Amino acid sequence: MKDLEQDDSGKEKLNKVIKNSMEIVGAASGTLLGFLAGGPAGVVIGAAVSPPITNTLKRLGTEISDRIMAPREIVRISATYVKAAEFIMEKLNSGEKPRNEKFFLAKPNDRSSAETILEGILQKAKNEREEKKLLYYSRFLCNITFDDSIEFEQSVTYLKIIDNLSYQQLCIISYLADKKRLSFENWNRLFRNEANFEQFLDFYYELVEIFEMKVFKQFDGAQLGGPKNGELSLIGKKLYDLMELDKIPLEDMKIVDDKIKAIEDAKPKN
Repeated sequence: MKDLEQDDSGKEKLNKVIKNSMEIVGAASGTLLGFLAGGPAGVVIGAAVSPPITNTLKRLGTEISDRIMAPREIVRISATYVKAAEFIMEKLNSGEKPRNEKFFLAKPNDRSSAETILEGILQKAKNEREEKKLLYYSRFLCNITFDDSIEFEQSVTYLKIIDNLSYQQLCIISYLADKKRLSFENWNRLFRNEANFEQFLDFYYELVEIFEMKVFKQFDGAQLGGPKNGELSLIGKKLYDLMELDKIPLEDMKIVDDKIKAIEDAKPKN
């Protein structure tokens, strides 16, 4: 009887998290609660074959429900959690296998790597002011649980970088992944010496910051204070894959394209 009460309590907490997410992500899948709560066999194909991942998600979900947070923090962390859980459920149902169970197992006197990094992602999402980034935190959380090539320490490094990237910088990374390589030749001089480029300073600063975070490849002859060329480094390419930045909406990508074209068009004609 006690186990049944605990199960009911857990379902109530998870359902509360799902409801709190709706303001940002809308209605969740009808099978999500059964998946998270470890419902009857057959609710979700993957739920029967991957208890470590579902158990980890269930613990994190019930912990979220128990925390005292500001109202908007609750919405943000719930939205990130729910979308990540939906993405994980979709992967399991399509036949993908989660990473090695060792990632999900508790260590002596410590939590599992999965709980540590997944909670870290949710904490960053809770404090994220640019809510457009939340969907990509969710995708990162999902993909970390399936990619055996990412060591725990690497995932912590990637999370630090993601936390410091703006949504516009995610768009720039996605843009460069599509274009492969761009030349920023002479941009450094233009932004130091040409007054009419002040309107683009925020965009140029974002480029310089990405370069300094090693998300751009470091070329010989890079200009002081900024990149000479824009091409994604190995870190940049991995972030692009793990966050699935190819799914950034076209209208947001167009903003980056328009700014780059405007800067090129404003260059003094020799």
